[in-house]
Formats: sequence, structure tokens, C-alpha cells
Amino acid sequence: MTVHMGDVYREYKSLLFSLAYRMTGSVTEAEDIVQDTFLALAGTDIQDIHHVKSYLCKAVTNRCLDLLKSARWKREQYVGEWLPEPMLDASETNDPLQTVIAEETVSYGLLVLLENLPSTLRAVFVLRTALDYEYSEIAAMLEMTEVNCRKKFSLARKKLAEAGYQAIVPQSNQTSSLVEQLMQAISQSDAKSLIGLLTKDAVFVSDGGGKVRAAIHPIFSDERITAFWMGVWPRWASHATMQIRSINGQDGIAVYSEGQLKMIIQITMNEEDRISRLYMMVNPDKLAHLQKENG
Repeated sequence: MTVHMGDVYREYKSLLFSLAYRMTGSVTEAEDIVQDTFLALAGTDIQDIHHVKSYLCKAVTNRCLDLLKSARWKREQYVGEWLPEPMLDASETNDPLQTVIAEETVSYGLLVLLENLPSTLRAVFVLRTALDYEYSEIAAMLEMTEVNCRKKFSLARKKLAEAGYQAIVPQSNQTSSLVEQLMQAISQSDAKSLIGLLTKDAVFVSDGGGKVRAAIHPIFSDERITAFWMGVWPRWASHATMQIRSINGQDGIAVYSEGQLKMIIQITMNEEDRISRLYMMVNPDKLAHLQKENG
């Protein structure tokens, strides 16, 4: 049967983007990798490829690994904390490219934890959990033994569990309620309500990339996080508005000023339905793709 490039592109574009986004934590880089992969495919005889999906996933994975290696020094020189780019779910946009992401719930908290995994462990974990590949298939893609592949997956799960990852928690009414309460507490500068939403050992991480003001280092404890917001939000209050948006499979907060998206706030909650991790993205470079979607 003759295979047509257009059919391959339509069938696998979203899947490959999903893979690249998980691997890189960047919408822009994921889009570039997928585009480069299809451009390279156009220069081959596609009829000679017996397993197109595996061929493309291997190509994308290798490009991601190369990118992560070359970008390591850039991450080390990055001003402040580096966070993945948040992404609006398909229900929030008209972009079919993001449908796979929304359906599989790429939690932002998981993306943050994946950043701390060595690139090969990250690749094995993503291929196994997100794309449901067998160990033998992953081993062939990454050119390692199946036994080694299993060991790396086990190690990746162990490291993620030690970092606090249990499972991807789907959107729930409790999550929505918690985000709503967080938005009200911040917007009203209500310190008592805000501290009541946080765990005692909560951690706040912000990413300004040296482009705008943000906390250079993580802020620890409910009291210090509350003090941060009580000091920062009054400067925004007169010219900013908050909206709840569906981001990475979970409700989050989008902050706008003069019609421009300026901030994304996302949370991770613990088993007692309190906020254990709070993430703030204010780097304009990492919000640019969201601004386009809103425009």
C-alpha cells in the first residue's frame, strides 16, 4: 500500500509534538523538532519505512536528546529558576495540535519533575508512560538492551517518587475550588486565607528568565510564600485582572494587564487538598505562544 506524506503528517503530528513537549518542556522547541523531523522524512523514500510511527518517534526522541545535551549549559546560565512552558488545553484554543496533550493530561507538576531527570531516563519514562511502548521497542529506539531499559525506567520512577510525584491527578472539583480560592486570596491580599491554602512546607518557584522581576530562588514555607504575595500583588492590583484557564490539564490562573498575558500561576496539591507547590511563569518569552493563542 502506498503511503502518502500528507497522511503521515496529519496522523502523527500531534503525537510527535506531545512526545517532544514532554521531553523538552518547551512548546517552541517541540514545534521546531517536529517540523525538522518531517522535513528530514521528506528527503527519504517513505515507502521503504516499515514502521513509520516508531521511525518518527525515534527520530524525535534523538533530536530531543541532542537538544537537551546542547542546551544544558544554557540552563546552567539561566537567570533564576527554569520552568517548563505552560500550555493552554485544546478546549481553550482552536489548535488541534494540542488535543493529544489535553487528552493525556500532561500535568505541569510532572513536567517540572521531569526536568530533573537525566535525559535518557526521561526518554525511557516518556516513551513508556505517554506512548505506551514496550521495553523492547524503547530499547531499539535508544539503542540499549531491554534489561537496561527496564532498569532506567525503574530508576526514573524512583527518582520521581522521591521528588514527590505519585500519579497524574485528573482535574477535579476540589482542584477547581482550590484554584478559585487561591485567586481570591491573592487578588484580595488576604494573608489569612492564603496561608490556610498552603501546606506548612509549601514551595514556590517563579521563572522570570532575567527578563522581568521574579524570585531568583525557590521560596519555602507557607509564611514566606504568603509574605511574598502580600508584597507583590498590591503592585499589580490597579492594572491587572485574573482569569481561571485550563492549562496542562488542570485549572490555573492567567493574569492580564492591558490586554496582554503577563503571568501564569499553577499549583500542585497534596492528598489533603492543600497546595504543596506553587509555580509562577512571568518570563515573556515563555508566554509568547500563549499570547498568540489568545490573540
